[in-house]
Amino acid sequence: MKRRQRKRQRPSGRKRKDGTDRLSDLPDGVLLHIMKFMNTKNAVRTCILSKRWKDLWKGLSEFTLHSKDFISLSRFKEFVYWALIRRDQPFNMHSLDFSRHGCIDRTFLYLLMRCAMQHKVQKLTLNINLVDHFELLHCVFKCQSLTFLKISVQSITRMMIRCPKSLGLMALETLHLSNVNFAETFDDCADPFSNCKKLNTLVIDHCVLRHGTRVLRISNATLSSLTILDTLEPTHKIDLDTPKLSSLTIRTDPIHQLSACNLPFLEELNITCRYTNMPNDPFIFTWLRLLGGNVRMMTLCSRTIEIINNLSTNVSTRIQPPSFGRLKILKVYRYQYTRLSSEGMTRAVEYLLQNSPQPKVDIIYDRK
Repeated sequence: MKRRQRKRQRPSGRKRKDGTDRLSDLPDGVLLHIMKFMNTKNAVRTCILSKRWKDLWKGLSEFTLHSKDFISLSRFKEFVYWALIRRDQPFNMHSLDFSRHGCIDRTFLYLLMRCAMQHKVQKLTLNINLVDHFELLHCVFKCQSLTFLKISVQSITRMMIRCPKSLGLMALETLHLSNVNFAETFDDCADPFSNCKKLNTLVIDHCVLRHGTRVLRISNATLSSLTILDTLEPTHKIDLDTPKLSSLTIRTDPIHQLSACNLPFLEELNITCRYTNMPNDPFIFTWLRLLGGNVRMMTLCSRTIEIINNLSTNVSTRIQPPSFGRLKILKVYRYQYTRLSSEGMTRAVEYLLQNSPQPKVDIIYDRK
């Protein structure tokens, strides 16, 4: 009878052969660096491992609080109160990522935001649901410590966060706003970003102007990257005064009036047309003539090329396309369900570039 051999067990990853805990031997700074990649709930749960870990989580400065990680809203709120809002000892808060899919208690959110502002948070991400219009604490939009702010609102009834007339975020470098409405600053014009003296990157997504306001003015002396996604009503106007802008992305139904001045550094332009009821309107050439003079890399979608093709084949609307004297690369995203044939797309691209030095053209098949 064969003797059963016991399989030799390898030492666990946590302990050496002598029984010492390899992970716990690491310095606090290394352990806290590892813990910042965990959601805050799991990071706090390490306190039960041993005395070594009992208070280690209290050194965390980056917090990820998502309600989906908890079995109920009451447990989620209870944890946030205990871990942050009602802590009896001072702590650092470098970043806060808060997400709640479902109804949000305004008092609870106010207390959390006040806690973040008091602890001089630098990076703040809010992803919340709304059932009615909501005015976030003014201290958030005037926080002098914030360098990164992302506010994303989900609402089936198009409820939004009201943005103040002017943002006083002097240290802010990156701003991402989704479902926010802008108030008039002067003369039917909203100009909310001019006081953000260090702003480098701005994304506005599904944002609107408050009743009576007709123009969104994006005026900023330091802004280098701007993304505008499905924003504003068709009758509204976008006015750009961004002398340091180097990259512009627009995804919308491009029938807005657009004005811009002083864009000497704009080298990357991305335009995605959504839908339009005016396929023969030369608005796209108006945009390209206004924005494309110094562009080196341009990206268009097949819907945009369809509009250009309509203009090229319609005698009554056929006009000379603009010249792109510095263009090096043109990328065209061909969507799976585009109605334009490959020959038609090639013809439209040739028509678009007839007054320009021949750049490299890449047609990319997008299966979305």
